Amino acid sequence: MGKVKALVVDDSKIMRSAVKRALDQLMIADFEYVEAMDGQDALEKFSEDIQIMFVDWNMPKMTGVEFSRAVRDMGNTDHIPVIMVTAEKSMGKVDTALNEGGANEYITKPFTADKMSKTISRYFDDEGNLISTKKEEKKSFFSNILKT
Repeated sequence: MGKVKALVVDDSKIMRSAVKRALDQLMIADFEYVEAMDGQDALEKFSEDIQIMFVDWNMPKMTGVEFSRAVRDMGNTDHIPVIMVTAEKSMGKVDTALNEGGANEYITKPFTADKMSKTISRYFDDEGNLISTKKEEKKSFFSNILKT
């Protein structure tokens, strides 16, 4: 199983643990975690070693959308899946995260390991390695709903 370095960003230590626990339950890959308590902390901890990111929206200092946009603006980061994990459920917020923030996927809290699996499994091969992703055009709230 491939080793995958995941950045988990949430101001709640409990939610960071919940994301890690769900990912570990999936046994989809051998994850190595880097944790950050807000977008600013995540930006400081971000490195070229990070392969996938799970990011909350509402955090102090820098929101998840601002962090995701900052990472995308660095260039050469389109291959890194950004999974927004948030309590924000409105269509407008989803659209903002996917299109303005550069997120690839959107998971609403509370979530289950099954929901996590359905959302991220397409990013991994059978050996637990990340599959190279191509940049998508404008994303739709409705396509995310139809996938689940």
